[in-house]
Amino acid sequence: MLRITAKEKYRQELLEYLGDWENPFLKRIEMPAVLGIKLRTLYKHFPSADLTEIENEAMAMRKKHSSRQRSEVYDSMLVQALKGNTTAQKEFLDRTEGKVVERKEVTGKDGTNLIPELTAEEKAQLAQIINNGRQV
Repeated sequence: MLRITAKEKYRQELLEYLGDWENPFLKRIEMPAVLGIKLRTLYKHFPSADLTEIENEAMAMRKKHSSRQRSEVYDSMLVQALKGNTTAQKEFLDRTEGKVVERKEVTGKDGTNLIPELTAEEKAQLAQIINNGRQV
């Protein structure tokens, strides 16, 4: 008979609970109640990095099994968008067609470069600073 450790048991129970869309995603301070243990016992078995790994894995499980929930959200959003809710319209289009990419071009006055071209004298001074390690 294969025997699992308490840590393995708690990990599996946490993943099953947190990975299920029907359950709220718990804060760490709430996790011990689901496992029937105390907070110090949770941290004895799982350092912060381990809990982060469990949380990430549970979120991936939720995402993998979320098609029904997402469909319900999109349906609701579409109903609101069709009723004229501009926030819902924008959100629905952003999620279904992708966000509109804003292009910003930054220039100086009258389209000139923001960083002006160095004069020959300035280039010579800069070269001297770099080569000699001193200012002119």
